[in-house]
Amino acid sequence: MGLIFAILMMGLMASLSPATIVVFILVLATARPRTNATAFLVGWAISLVVVFSLSYAVGSSRTAQQGTGRTGLVVLELLAGLALVGAGVRQWRRRGVLPADSDGWGSKKVLGRLDNLSPRGASVLGVIKQPWAITTAAAIYLAHHHVQGFLTLIAFACFTVASTASVGLMYLFYARRPGEAEAYLARLRDRAIASGPTVFAVAAVAIGVFLVVDAVRDLTGS
Repeated sequence: MGLIFAILMMGLMASLSPATIVVFILVLATARPRTNATAFLVGWAISLVVVFSLSYAVGSSRTAQQGTGRTGLVVLELLAGLALVGAGVRQWRRRGVLPADSDGWGSKKVLGRLDNLSPRGASVLGVIKQPWAITTAAAIYLAHHHVQGFLTLIAFACFTVASTASVGLMYLFYARRPGEAEAYLARLRDRAIASGPTVFAVAAVAIGVFLVVDAVRDLTGS
């Protein structure tokens, strides 16, 4: 259950990715919002399936479960944790710094480019805007603590549902109340832009420290 809880927490932190939230809100403001949002989520889901399938394949290999292969996997987890901590610290230093664009990271310019977005482009955008730092960290952690079959599927399902929570809820809200959702999502976009560095910093440092401690404990045998 410790594995499932850890993966679930990483998924919840991934769902708070400000960049993903902002881009998804912009997708909902395109000419075909529902179709593009659905395609975005499909691309998102496919990327998760690919990453976690690779994670399972690596974790289940005999090489990764013994000797230098296992040590290498633990070292990779350690490096990923340190990288997340470093990225989080850099973002923390940027907290409170307003974007140079008065409209918020050039969101109006981006919206103009996305206005004619096709479903295929939206699906590609779903892959690109996957919070890859946290998703990769979760995949490495799952490969390190490899479990067979059913538990791996549960862990994957937990991460998928948790990481999609924010964009999924926005999609449902928009689908049911598009008029009301438009104004609310515009405010949410502004808040996500303003708090982006702080939110990412906290999530990155928390996950990074967790990975570092987990890897060090394995390397020292404690």
